[in-house]
Amino acid sequence: MNNDGENAGLKILILHPSELIRHALACLMQQCGYNVVQSFDTLEALSRHKAIKNADVVLMHHSLCESNGSIKQLIERTGVIVALLAASDSYHKDIFVDMMCILEEGVTGFLDMNEPPHIFFSELEDVASGDIVVSKNFTSNLFQKNVVIDQNIIEKLSQREITILDLVANGRTNKEIGQELFISEHTVKAIITSILTKLNLKNRQQAAAYLIRQQLVHGENTTDNSKIA
Repeated sequence: MNNDGENAGLKILILHPSELIRHALACLMQQCGYNVVQSFDTLEALSRHKAIKNADVVLMHHSLCESNGSIKQLIERTGVIVALLAASDSYHKDIFVDMMCILEEGVTGFLDMNEPPHIFFSELEDVASGDIVVSKNFTSNLFQKNVVIDQNIIEKLSQREITILDLVANGRTNKEIGQELFISEHTVKAIITSILTKLNLKNRQQAAAYLIRQQLVHGENTTDNSKIA
């Protein structure tokens, strides 16, 4: 299972409290063609190290994730993509606590270490390409935090607003959305403001989390970009 040509450009940082697991995961990923830049045991150690500037994706064990703004600051400062790791097997039975809050921090991957390697790496590739991915055994974690859910997003938003919400959930900037839809950044900003007002949301991160939850609750195919594995 060597994908040297496909994955050679993807730079990975591993963040896990266990040194043995860090080394094992790094070894497996390197065998599969990924470039593992370095590994760390704490978020603080990662944040201080210059290696963060060279990374595309941070794979972080869920136990090290705190929804206190530190991950959001890291993402905003470096532009790195953050995906969380957990294990759904009968021994660990990991869950992602407050997943909606973590989504609002900017985390875009919730990956299951109990998946077969080819599925795990496929989901990692989707996260690296800008998709929001939740492994199938963790989708129920989205319902742990009570938030207001509208019964039908189509009743609330116009088709243009739904299209823009899809692009926001996929990580597009206002400029990129404007270029794709042939409208000005000012118009994009105004439409996003309208979306947030109609859905009673505060920011783009909440909008992305909202769309994912709508898809799970109502089975709506509002976007082809965000992925629930």
